[in-house]
Amino acid sequence: MDQNVLLLFSPQCPCWDEETVRIAGSDPASLEQLEKVSCLKRLGGGYVLTPLGEEKRRDISAEICVPVQPIITAPSDEASADDALERCRMYVFLDHAFKTQWGIKEVTVSEHFPVVPALPDDGYFSVINGRAEALWPENQWIKSLREAFPKNAEDARKVPAPGQAGLKAWAARTGARENTLTVDFMLRSRADFNHYRTIRGLDSDLYSFFNTDRIFAFRCPTDLRRFLPVLGRLHVFMEEQRRIFVPGHFDLDAEEQECWTLLCLVTRTEAELEKAAQTLRGWGHALIDPACPLYIIGSSIERLRSQEEIKDTIYDWFQEETMHIMRPDAPDGE
Repeated sequence: MDQNVLLLFSPQCPCWDEETVRIAGSDPASLEQLEKVSCLKRLGGGYVLTPLGEEKRRDISAEICVPVQPIITAPSDEASADDALERCRMYVFLDHAFKTQWGIKEVTVSEHFPVVPALPDDGYFSVINGRAEALWPENQWIKSLREAFPKNAEDARKVPAPGQAGLKAWAARTGARENTLTVDFMLRSRADFNHYRTIRGLDSDLYSFFNTDRIFAFRCPTDLRRFLPVLGRLHVFMEEQRRIFVPGHFDLDAEEQECWTLLCLVTRTEAELEKAAQTLRGWGHALIDPACPLYIIGSSIERLRSQEEIKDTIYDWFQEETMHIMRPDAPDGE
């Protein structure tokens, strides 16, 4: 029995099953064994920690000096356990899909980003007669933000970035409020790290996006209209990065290489993925144009499960294993 399996459990991934533990590189048989000694209990389709298991997890953490966060809110019923397990399965399969050769791969689960200004859910996009329209660029809060922070291209590199202090001052002056963008799986990929490590970062880069490619991955809802406010908050968050936190550096790195921003939707099955892709392509490029360069790609647990080899880089995975739903340099059908 591998008691170190208990260290897999976290506030972000509080529910695991045999498949997710195996993909994470641990012994799946340990789950049933840990259940027999009352460290785990079955809930929904997976296992969650018991109070004894949480205590043992802390002991192992202290013994081998691997810090863990307390799980304050654990799944309490089958529905919440299955939801947590679904998120965990998405995390382990995406993380297992590619390496970052010659670089650094930073992954977080359920990362929360503050987004200012907060707009109503119906204030980002509308879908009329089967086509999407981006509403948020014409919002008065957004116009005020752009007037206050006009530099978002390479000329922004010549002056100090406004940073968090600049955004807070603007919000205090205008009364703009904050809401939250929660990303199920967040990747920051730092290619050729040995070269880029000698380049000084930006003090204003609060979210560590300087010299990175990134994936914002979300579980795909059955009703894609429910995803439009999330997509809108991502657009506004990117606007903040370009004008306030890493102006001049969000889309190009310090060596003038393109920084990729990929939005990845993950479904359970290939059929669900194909249906989602058809819907989004039908809605059109208004879904990405205001935030370009932004790519929408897709995958499914079914597709990830059948992938035969771990790709060396995010670029290989993007080109060979994902569905390209929408990209800035192609029409709606790509």
